[in-house]
Amino acid sequence: MPLPFGFKLKRTRRYTVSSKSCLVTRIQLLNGEFVEFTLSVESTGQECLEAVAQRLELREITYFSLWYLNKQNQQRWVDLEKPLKKQLDKYGLEPTVFFGVVFYVPCVSQLQQEITRYQYYLQLKKDILEGRIPCSIEQAIRMAGLAVQADFGDFNRYESQEFLQKFVLFPIGWIQDERVLEEATQEVCRLYQTYRGLPAAEAEMLYMQEVEKIEGYGQESYHAKDSQGTDILIVSCLDGIIVKHKNGKPPVLFNWNDINNMTHNKSFFALELANKEDTIQFQTEDMETSKYVCRMCLARHKFYRINKSIAVLDFVCIFFSSPQSKPQPYMIAPAQLHYNGHYTSQDSLYINNQNGYYYHSQTSLDRSPHEFNGRIRNGSVYSAHSTSSLNNPQHYLQHSPMSSNPSITGSDVMRPDYMPTQLQNSRRSSVQSFVVL
Repeated sequence: MPLPFGFKLKRTRRYTVSSKSCLVTRIQLLNGEFVEFTLSVESTGQECLEAVAQRLELREITYFSLWYLNKQNQQRWVDLEKPLKKQLDKYGLEPTVFFGVVFYVPCVSQLQQEITRYQYYLQLKKDILEGRIPCSIEQAIRMAGLAVQADFGDFNRYESQEFLQKFVLFPIGWIQDERVLEEATQEVCRLYQTYRGLPAAEAEMLYMQEVEKIEGYGQESYHAKDSQGTDILIVSCLDGIIVKHKNGKPPVLFNWNDINNMTHNKSFFALELANKEDTIQFQTEDMETSKYVCRMCLARHKFYRINKSIAVLDFVCIFFSSPQSKPQPYMIAPAQLHYNGHYTSQDSLYINNQNGYYYHSQTSLDRSPHEFNGRIRNGSVYSAHSTSSLNNPQHYLQHSPMSSNPSITGSDVMRPDYMPTQLQNSRRSSVQSFVVL
């Protein structure tokens, strides 16, 4: 009798998966580790993201997504609504997918879950060390001191000076002078001593608060030309879209509230302003680039407007509430990363309960195993609930995908003393957080 899902039983009694029906996805996490998930070839980016979120025991997936390198070696965010395999086959340089922060928040204190803050911290540290967020040497020293305290714990005066020299503390290739590098490392060591006793979570929070003050935080840039053919950078940021000219002209900011819509046509990307009838048009490299820039800018436009509205509502609730009452945690409904000419409502994907908005996936991973007899419609083996199962109490333990450890129950997540397994392991093996020279 043939086995389901394209499985073939060899004499070794080990199963292999037919490449025609399944996809083994290799994903690099923010701590540098790689995980693999076996998905259907029709599985969407959203299903893959949910599998990663459950592996990390992460509920606030709003801010995160998956990205890959295209054939021009450029970073491209996955369209979560489309099959992942088709995107990688058509555009990807390699089959590896990367997990990261796609939506940055104006204030990191709004991140509710500790594992969310930890993953966010890893992303910001990566942004600093890889030079995506430029900083001064004074800022780099302060952040390096906090990062060392967060990743390695309290200072040991007998080994710290030599110990720190083994790791990349500053942006790669940033300090060329050996003497300046040694002096900066000594200053980091001095700061490191002053942080003795500071818990890792607090050091991470201070690091993130330092980064969010830096110009360039939360920005993503795209190369283009203006109507005169001059080279420019289209920069998507927390406040709106900045047009930076390479010829020395001052940058121009278009606030999200002033932008009515964004469109693309062939290789052109256009901004439709709310208070003007005409549009501002830019030319990108090709049609695929203009489509991608439009999709990402529309997603950020929606996200930041929703984020601002909820922040104002939260402030009003706090202002009119009694001093004893505390604001309930919430999750912002994420903007879709798929653009089909207009915004698509996702109201049905979010449950508004007493704790605010929680993500409720409608993908096949959320269906009960009884509904599909142990299978899901796209051909994958049903192995676990999606991240929505982490939001509500469960009466049983379930196993995460590709993991032998039982997943946590929803009631455990709400315990004040709960620390996710992923975070515990990261604390114990935090040496991986820095790159060894």
